[in-house]
Amino acid sequence: MPRTGLDAIFSPSSIAIVGASRHRGKIGYEILHNLIVNEYQGTVYPVNPKATSVHGIRSYRSVLEIPDAVDLAVITVPAEVAIAAVEECGKKGVKGLVVITAGFREVGEAGAAREARLVALCDEYGMTMIGPNCMGVINTHPDIQMDATFAPTPPLPGGISLATQSGALGIAILDHAKSLGVGFAKFCSLGNKAQVSLNDLLRMWHRDPDTKLILAYIENFGNPRNFVRIARETTKDKPVIAVKSGRSEAGSRAAVSHTGSLGGSDLAADAVFTQTGVLRANSIEELFDLAMAFALQPIPRGDRVAVVSDAGGPAIMCVDELVAQGLRLAELDRATITYMKSWAPSEASLHNPIDLTPQGSLEDYRRAMEAVLADEGVDAAIAIYVPPVRVNEVDVARAIWETAQKHRKPVLCNFLGRAEDSAGFVELVTHRVPSYSYPESAARALAAMRRYARFRDREEGELRTFSVNRGAAESSLARARAEGRALLRGDEANMLLEAYGIRTAATRFVRSVEDLPRAAAEIGYPVVMKAVGPTLIHKSEMHAVLLDVRAKDALLDGASQMARRLRDRGVALEGFLVQEFVTGGMEVILGMTRDKVYGPCLVFGLGGIYVEYLKDVAFGLPPLTDRDGMRMIESIRTYPLLKGVRGERARDVKAVQDALLRLAQLVSDFEAIQEIDLNPVVVFPEGDGYKTVDARIALAPPAAET
Repeated sequence: MPRTGLDAIFSPSSIAIVGASRHRGKIGYEILHNLIVNEYQGTVYPVNPKATSVHGIRSYRSVLEIPDAVDLAVITVPAEVAIAAVEECGKKGVKGLVVITAGFREVGEAGAAREARLVALCDEYGMTMIGPNCMGVINTHPDIQMDATFAPTPPLPGGISLATQSGALGIAILDHAKSLGVGFAKFCSLGNKAQVSLNDLLRMWHRDPDTKLILAYIENFGNPRNFVRIARETTKDKPVIAVKSGRSEAGSRAAVSHTGSLGGSDLAADAVFTQTGVLRANSIEELFDLAMAFALQPIPRGDRVAVVSDAGGPAIMCVDELVAQGLRLAELDRATITYMKSWAPSEASLHNPIDLTPQGSLEDYRRAMEAVLADEGVDAAIAIYVPPVRVNEVDVARAIWETAQKHRKPVLCNFLGRAEDSAGFVELVTHRVPSYSYPESAARALAAMRRYARFRDREEGELRTFSVNRGAAESSLARARAEGRALLRGDEANMLLEAYGIRTAATRFVRSVEDLPRAAAEIGYPVVMKAVGPTLIHKSEMHAVLLDVRAKDALLDGASQMARRLRDRGVALEGFLVQEFVTGGMEVILGMTRDKVYGPCLVFGLGGIYVEYLKDVAFGLPPLTDRDGMRMIESIRTYPLLKGVRGERARDVKAVQDALLRLAQLVSDFEAIQEIDLNPVVVFPEGDGYKTVDARIALAPPAAET
């Protein structure tokens, strides 16, 4: 491979340790020590102006004094001298940098200026940099064997590549992984991500033949749009499992102080994971649970699971979690059950879940596992075992892995209450069967494997670009901005939506009560009349809406009373909207809020006045494919209502999908739009379309526009 960019960082022929130390406990000492004891296959050059040798290896005063070419430089000197060291690396022709040193953007304005200087030097000299403020990189390939970190525990070789934004968590993960028998291909602590981000590593590891599974600890996505595109491509070939911190507002603030960049909303993060197929782990513990399953077992071909146990309680707990996670119990073939009856204890329950009871022997357990894995109606199995005194748990573990190896179906195990250092656990994971302390953990891990299989096989759809009237949309926005308004009036909002092909109810805006009859005549009775004012957001709560108005007199009387009532309450009026009265459909909501990090975040759900209480909504980030749009619609709990229940006709879901995709294009085209709330959108029976009845569109402050 060419020794440039990330290749120079992960596959270097030579490494300079700038700040190599002779003192145990110093980072410069530990990194050099790890390279040596883990038998790095290239050449190491310690750089220390105060030493002639470090670890018995000749030392150099400067990178510039090294007589040979240097692929990678690991910078461990203090921040105030790191800039000069990096500049010397540039002059030397070094292609890769790992800047371990802290004291940059994470410490405030002065550190941010230093970090900007680092990036400028990398650009000037064509260097690629990991960090700063990181713990290093690892490549376990036998031709490289590089551990350029200060982690105390060298990793086992394996097929996992891990990226982390937290060095401390990286150390803990490497340490815990070894106790689980989980091995790594690559490891990278990203630190401040001044140049190289998770997106870059995903691109590299997607092509890396040694990487079978990618893990990530994420505090922020950097460029979320790029992440969506790159992660979607990667997960089609390799599973990606991530822990995303900063779920709470307080956690997001902590992430800001840790990395110097905002975390964004957690709802938007969930939308990112859903669209890309990245599996989200809720904790480091769950990250390992999933990693063990993916690293050691094949992906299930279906969702039919057999449970084999020697105790009823744990089996029931496992089944409950399997069903909650969307899996189902396999229906065993009659021949399978008949075979088991021929030898099983009389107390055993042989209909899935299989409970052999404590009376079952070691051979019974082995034959039960063999029977269910041979059954064509079983896609995966979970073996649950409560080790009794009279049977050696290692013998049971051996029976499980020996049986599993005969079949190309995933087998996960729960040795109840057994820790990672127990003999049975070690026996299982050494022979590629993941083992868990509790049955629910095994069920969740298997469910994650099945979710990944569905994502990998799902149709991605196509990105549609609609022919729109962008000029008309711009004029709607320009009018509101010229008048200094943050909210579009209903007629302006409708004009904007119609310019992008989003259907709206016919609407007219008038400034006085006297003009109402003319507007109503143009639309045709019956009509809806709404008061318009800068503080009138939730009009129903303010009694500022009059429905099903069927005559001129009723319209004028209603408007006069409404105006008088609102003025008595101190509500300023700008005029009235007259709108066609739309009935006969089901109400949904389409919307968008512009997240400070992720950009436009689309919302879909059942609409009406109860949407804030039901909270049955789905989120998505543009760009959306047509399948993304349909998945958003199908993912809400109340989707069956749209398909028709109790004899009702199905609603025009395809038309709603079209509206969602058009809305995605609209909010991508205009960053000036801060928020859109289309509620309700009335969806008619299949083939009859929909109409947007109420549209609230808010603009970003001028300074926020880019």
